[in-house]
Amino acid sequence: MKHLNTMRFLGLVMALLTCFQISAMAAGFQVYLPSSRATAMGNLGVGLRPDASSIYVNPGAMALMENNQIMMGFNFIEAKVKFYSSQVENSNYVADSDNPTGTPFHVYAVWGPKEAKWKVGLGMYTPYGSRVNWGDEWRGRFLLTGIRLQAIYVQPTFSYAFSEKFSIGAGLIGMFGNVDLKRVIDTSSDLPPTTINLVGDADFAFGFNVGLYWAISEKWQLGASYRSQVDATLSGGDVSFENVPNSLSSLLTDNKFSSTIPLPSSANLALNLTPDENWEVGVEVNYIGWSAYKSLDFDFEDENPVIQDSESPRNYEDSWVFHLGAEYDFGKVQLRAGGYYDLTPVQDGYMTPETPDSDRIAFTGGIGYSLGDFLQFDLAFLFIAGQEREQLTSVAQSVGTYPSATNSTYAVEPGTYKMRAYIPGVTITYKF
Repeated sequence: MKHLNTMRFLGLVMALLTCFQISAMAAGFQVYLPSSRATAMGNLGVGLRPDASSIYVNPGAMALMENNQIMMGFNFIEAKVKFYSSQVENSNYVADSDNPTGTPFHVYAVWGPKEAKWKVGLGMYTPYGSRVNWGDEWRGRFLLTGIRLQAIYVQPTFSYAFSEKFSIGAGLIGMFGNVDLKRVIDTSSDLPPTTINLVGDADFAFGFNVGLYWAISEKWQLGASYRSQVDATLSGGDVSFENVPNSLSSLLTDNKFSSTIPLPSSANLALNLTPDENWEVGVEVNYIGWSAYKSLDFDFEDENPVIQDSESPRNYEDSWVFHLGAEYDFGKVQLRAGGYYDLTPVQDGYMTPETPDSDRIAFTGGIGYSLGDFLQFDLAFLFIAGQEREQLTSVAQSVGTYPSATNSTYAVEPGTYKMRAYIPGVTITYKF
């Protein structure tokens, strides 16, 4: 029993930090929703005509805004994951996640004197977050039954225009957030099941965001930006248990945990075409520095034969995202559409049930409405289809994430996963 619980608890350790990394960030579930206009155009942004969301997507463009702006908006995320027990012959077992609705938000304010070459801005947005609920009956309940995670960025920004065609900018990123994870512990005989809950607040951390914007000609614009890696540290998080059997009461006691995880850098390049005053078409490429995530380390304040510090390799790969989008402006009404293709950074053998990661394709669309010269309403809809992906037992054993004759680690649940996400959003902009 002691060996079994040790294995299960170390599995929880890996599940928790994989959750924080995959669920909170890029392909697993990066909440890249800078504004409804950008989202509707295939999640473009770096090379678009500047607006207040340039704080997030390209600080270098901010100084070339035609006016000052206050922009605010939010999205509703309905994400579902389906699990098939493809590793068991003739099995018809299927599990569906029942995830609560996520509500990421964005707020930006940009100001500068009318004739000045500079602008200052402040943004607050939620680039990472996830809510996943598998319930306590599904096959992978010893890895995860539910998670709630949120990361919030606050970014003061400055941008300067050297001319009417070229500007640069930079912002200081401050990050804070929290995580709440639950799972079932396999004690073989307990009714109701023994559960564990880990709750932690990330320490305030810093990064930076820089960019440039160049109107090459009346028709062509080039944008480039770079967001730095931010190290997210969880220190002094709370570990608690429910329905603990008497046989384990001396080991499964309240505890503290800590860990540091790199949130990867992003290098972004975009080219936009504005053939006339009505059309805007853009392409964009993002290079995400996922290879910074090499190992998963976890420290407990109090160790015992069940609760022990752990270290596990993750070996993520750098990945690419490719975007395409367009807008046509009728005057008061703007129509938008686009899409993107997101390559997973997760290698075979490391796919976990928190938000099973695979290559994904997304389709976007939306509409804008200008109410005079001072108010803008934008609506967007984003559909994400994750490629169906199988986690093979043999591959997971070969990389050390599933129990074998020489390894007791349990970090993945073999089977086939399929993800779909439906994300409507709204943004309101006041211009002055």
